[in-house]
Amino acid sequence: MKIIIHIDEIEKWPMVLSNLAHLNEHYVNSDDVIELLVNGPAVVALQTTQTRSASIQSALQPQNQLAVCQNSLDQRQINLGSLISAAKIVPSGVVELVEKQSAGYAYLRP
Repeated sequence: MKIIIHIDEIEKWPMVLSNLAHLNEHYVNSDDVIELLVNGPAVVALQTTQTRSASIQSALQPQNQLAVCQNSLDQRQINLGSLISAAKIVPSGVVELVEKQSAGYAYLRP
């Protein structure tokens, strides 16, 4: 299974992390991929100085990918070096989302 979870609102992090945990319990095969796509205001939580960043980092499993929108980082003047180590930068969150959906990823937006 290939799934993309989209978060763009900082208030939704608890729900997203709960959904991610449930999906990680169910989808454990080597061909399962769960990508967490972060854009908009939600990118702020990925900075290592933020309280929630440690829980986000620890929630990620080997089958997870953390895609972070460069445009959202630029708009908020967030330095790449301040992000948690799992972050993989994508040029545009919306383009990433469209491409993953076109590639057959199931879309989840809590």
